[in-house]
Amino acid sequence: MTGNRDIFSDFEEKDLKKSIEFRDEERYRATRISMVTFHRESGSPLRITYVMYVPGLKKNLILVAILEDSGYDVVFSKGKVFLRHITMG
Repeated sequence: MTGNRDIFSDFEEKDLKKSIEFRDEERYRATRISMVTFHRESGSPLRITYVMYVPGLKKNLILVAILEDSGYDVVFSKGKVFLRHITMG
């Protein structure tokens, strides 16, 4: 989920009728769902589907489990995240 509409490569107008509540008791309404494409330093772009647009959300959130289920190894090192597709290397 993200509050930044500009990162969407495709934007489907669809009201999800879902509210997200965080630990700080802030509530946000997820209003749309779409696909985000990240251009990486090497390799093909990473496309993540079914990303929720949540107006007002200040940070981008992604579940590592979703990346792993999509076939990626996820490594965090020195403030960076590295992705490697299991079949593509």
